[in-house]
Amino acid sequence: MVAFNKTHNCKICNREGVYFYDEQFLSPRLTKYFIDYYGEEKFKLFINKLEGINFILLKCDNCKFIWQKNSPDDKFSYLLYENLIDSDKSLEKSKLKFVKDKFRVSHEINLLFHKFKKQKINILDFGAGWGHWLLSGDKNKYNPYAFELSNKRKNFLKKMEINVIDFDNINNYKNCFHFIRLDQVLEHLDNFNHIFKILKKLARKDCIFFISVPDGSNLLKDPYNIKIQKGPIQPLEHLNCFSRFSLEKLILRENFQIIGLKETIIMHFYYFLNGKANISLFYNDVKNYFYSTSIKFKFK
Repeated sequence: MVAFNKTHNCKICNREGVYFYDEQFLSPRLTKYFIDYYGEEKFKLFINKLEGINFILLKCDNCKFIWQKNSPDDKFSYLLYENLIDSDKSLEKSKLKFVKDKFRVSHEINLLFHKFKKQKINILDFGAGWGHWLLSGDKNKYNPYAFELSNKRKNFLKKMEINVIDFDNINNYKNCFHFIRLDQVLEHLDNFNHIFKILKKLARKDCIFFISVPDGSNLLKDPYNIKIQKGPIQPLEHLNCFSRFSLEKLILRENFQIIGLKETIIMHFYYFLNGKANISLFYNDVKNYFYSTSIKFKFK
């Protein structure tokens, strides 16, 4: 039974990948990681799928991009995300983050509301998980939508009165959204082309997009110190490892425009003129513009 897809070429520029790292999935080190992360009983549910398969990282020197050559197929991915990851722990983690970040996120959403000067805007969290980011703002200012595939999470989102989108009803929301957010999503996805086609259909022409992924730049600097842990190259789950350079290249390849520093400052200045101000949010947006793998962009 097929459990893995194989990707030989760079997902950004399609050049043939160069071998960067190679280790058996059932090596003692990786076996220990899987048991520690998923638990011994859950590891037994997929150990047979790993037999004879290696954890291989390929890189593209042109794009400064790293990816897992062997990635779980749809059935294996569903098993991982829906059944093997502890949903109770995942929900609790999301709730704690909601409490910690609620004030900042509320300002993020207010900033968007003032940017568009609308009575109400449509916001889509693509890969929303448990949806707590969408619960952080004033619902009088926006309509919350979530794109999510997990049945457990979709049921929770509906209980929280969040509109749920999936592949079955996605065509009902063409040209709908003012803001689309993909936070810690792109590293999990095998097919960039398909996802960006969907995003372009869902977005209004004045839509702002936000993508944030784990920063794997340090791996490119020190390829001989690969650590098997939760992070940019997490085995089985984080299929793509981005640097700032590779993420920018992907966005520009899709004919988007990264929001410049001047426009960022103007957005915050207008927010300030409307009686609002959040210095830490402004600082974070400026820092992200220069350094991080968190980027805001729009249609050209």
